[in-house]
Amino acid sequence: MGASASRTKFQESVNALIEVDVDADDAEFWDELWKIPSSAEEVFELISPEAARVLRDERFDNLSTLFTQATAQLCQIVETPYNIYFDQALNCVRVLTRVLPFLLEKGDLGDSYPNVEHLCWGTGANPVPTEHLPPPKDVMGMLIGDSDDNSSKRSGISKQSGSSENNEKDEDDENQEPLALLVVHAAMHMLFLPQFTCDFYEEQEQSDRGEKHVDPKNLLMAEDHEATMRQLEIQAKEDREMKAEAGLLRSTQAESGVMLVCRPTSIVWAAGCGIKNDELGYEGNTRKFDKNRIEVLRLLLTACCDPLYCPADEYNPLASRWLAVAVAADAPNSICLFYSLMNTVLSYDPSVNFTTNNFASTTHIKLVELSVQVLCVLLDCGLPGNPEHFHDEEDNPIVEFHEASKGGFNVFRTLLARIDSGKDLTFCFDGFVRLLKNTYLSKGSYLGGKKLECFQELLVLLWKVLEENPLFLSHVLTQCDVNELITPICYLMYQSRRDPAQIGLVHICTFILLKLSGERSLGVNLNKPFTTRLPCDLPLFTGTHADLVAITLHKLVVNGAYKLVPLYSCFITIICNISPYWRSMSLVAAVKLVNLFELFSSPKFLYSGENAHRHLALLLEVFNNVIQYQYSGNQHLVYAIIRRKDSFGRLASLTLSKAIAQCNKIYGDLQSASYDADVAADVKIFATNKVDEKGRPLKSEKDDTSSIVSDEQSGTTGRDESRSENTGSTEEHFVPTEEWVREVKASLPLETVTRLLQHLVPVVDEMCVRKNGIVDEVEVLDVLKDVTMVGLLPVPHAIVIRKYQPNQYTALWFTAFMWGVIFLRNQALPLFDGQSIELFQVSIAVNDG
Repeated sequence: MGASASRTKFQESVNALIEVDVDADDAEFWDELWKIPSSAEEVFELISPEAARVLRDERFDNLSTLFTQATAQLCQIVETPYNIYFDQALNCVRVLTRVLPFLLEKGDLGDSYPNVEHLCWGTGANPVPTEHLPPPKDVMGMLIGDSDDNSSKRSGISKQSGSSENNEKDEDDENQEPLALLVVHAAMHMLFLPQFTCDFYEEQEQSDRGEKHVDPKNLLMAEDHEATMRQLEIQAKEDREMKAEAGLLRSTQAESGVMLVCRPTSIVWAAGCGIKNDELGYEGNTRKFDKNRIEVLRLLLTACCDPLYCPADEYNPLASRWLAVAVAADAPNSICLFYSLMNTVLSYDPSVNFTTNNFASTTHIKLVELSVQVLCVLLDCGLPGNPEHFHDEEDNPIVEFHEASKGGFNVFRTLLARIDSGKDLTFCFDGFVRLLKNTYLSKGSYLGGKKLECFQELLVLLWKVLEENPLFLSHVLTQCDVNELITPICYLMYQSRRDPAQIGLVHICTFILLKLSGERSLGVNLNKPFTTRLPCDLPLFTGTHADLVAITLHKLVVNGAYKLVPLYSCFITIICNISPYWRSMSLVAAVKLVNLFELFSSPKFLYSGENAHRHLALLLEVFNNVIQYQYSGNQHLVYAIIRRKDSFGRLASLTLSKAIAQCNKIYGDLQSASYDADVAADVKIFATNKVDEKGRPLKSEKDDTSSIVSDEQSGTTGRDESRSENTGSTEEHFVPTEEWVREVKASLPLETVTRLLQHLVPVVDEMCVRKNGIVDEVEVLDVLKDVTMVGLLPVPHAIVIRKYQPNQYTALWFTAFMWGVIFLRNQALPLFDGQSIELFQVSIAVNDG
């Protein structure tokens, strides 16, 4: 049958299912439907969203038979994996992939629909008439493409006949497993089906594989062997020390439990984490099974998509029964699947695959993208994994039965939490770095490889590893060069700052930086010089990775999308966390930070809300940390503060009358403005030595005297803009109060900066007078470098580090973000239809053309 004829025949079959009731006993129709050669693109095109919903809502018996027979055939191909039936099995996979999301629209997380409930989860009465639904043994024994008579002979499953079968019919109905469970389990089996998604393997061979087996060919010299053993001992010792620091050194023996050993390792798709190269049953770089793996992964992804149809405010990560089946302790091949997905993603090298075989690489890139999506979905449900180790009598890692049987247990999260080898953790880190660096290396040169589009999913996976594994964060910060991770993250944030479609990307990058900045080791590591040339308009500077972080976050504030405003506190908190360890700030970064202070202290920002001053408190803490703990190498920041001394003076001399006048000027009647802090001549508080015991300026008579400033005197800078923005505006704005002023004065730690300016401004002024006002910047920096502030500054304050605290709202945001990315990334073959999605809002653009 030609391609055109098969397409026509498949279209006729789909039309028949939509228009008439097709008897489940019509073997000729159903057999022909499954045997029609159809590509995934044809299945998705010919079974349109409208057709799928008509089947569900008006021809449910047809959909039930379609779903039941496709599931039965997948179960049979798992039992008897004959390659002559692989094409027919792929047809079943494609049809199920297409119709499952429309069933889940009416599933238990969506608008609950009784027929869908009975079809997917019923173990007794079924919406399909009893005579149309084979007993469970017949379902499992029905060989693909065979008649009922031949299936019993070739399936290898014995059948009862006569009266004994009738007597057991009721018992079979009660023991029948739900079709939803059969679909998920069949998909997980098919991901490791011999000659379909992996090579042949034998269980016996696995027992001969092990770390104690030494290949004589690899031992050319006894000395090499001894050196290798010494290296292994050193690595084992480092691993023990790492576990001891995390409190995970002890492994408890349990009598029995669910084994967490990957067996057989020969079927895992790629080596890397938990799997050595010599443990694979075939060449690790083979691409011959990629297409079939992609097809089955799509099925598994659509089978786990019911969170899409739940409103965000009602979502419960423990509620999905489909996901619960996929991550349960008894899920088939779950351990092999975890390592296959993890290693397929993190072992991929875009540059190598791009230069060697571009055609094969395209398919493999799609496998990498689907693998990271499926892995993120499987890690996003259930309860966190327990990193504490348990083992059986043979020292095999296990999960105790009582824990594995708990509601919400997730074997994938448990496996992730228990990665404890330094070698495996380094492999994960190197994989993330290699793939994330592709975001800018692919633009920089041809050899950088083809650009990966799944960097958002990679960031979600990185976040999952940071959150789930208690050893990964410490290992990255102490044993790896974390700057290799910081650079691509900053690049992605910088490039995405103006794109409304990439706001979520900036959010997740911010969360990762915030998580990392809560550790002292990050601040120390960021002092490494930054020498990478990024393909963007990043300001040129000579400095460290700490400068890169500060310059990037400054750009997001001053030139980012408006939707980034809620992240401003996170941006400054990140800088604040690393500031006590910032040895030498570049001139560019110093100027940017002081510019931020001027921006947030301007009336437009300061009076925009009751809590707007909190940004200033964090920025002042940044300055205080650098001045108190890293003064000797940060003359650039000190000089920048001196040059903008008036900005600090306005805050130190803030009074209620000035605050109200400034607020009215920006948000109220322009004619009522009687004070302009930008040009007032009475704010030069740092030219005198009149300060109190806390370093704050003493009040003078001028502070309570208002000066009338005309429009000509105050200038028009910012005035025209504010007038145009507020003309005709009747919205109520924040009005400063005496209590608010007291709170601002109390919360802003100005003491250190004030003391600094009181002692250094006269030094700089004297130098300017001596040089007749012509002073080179280098000379000023040299003078500041030689000045000692010992005994002049307040007693150093305690370093405060603000760490990320996980909460249900952040977890919900990650779920919505992850599914939003998956939805958008699967539009070439539209796995999901946006019409019924409720987890996030889908806007459908109308094509006028």
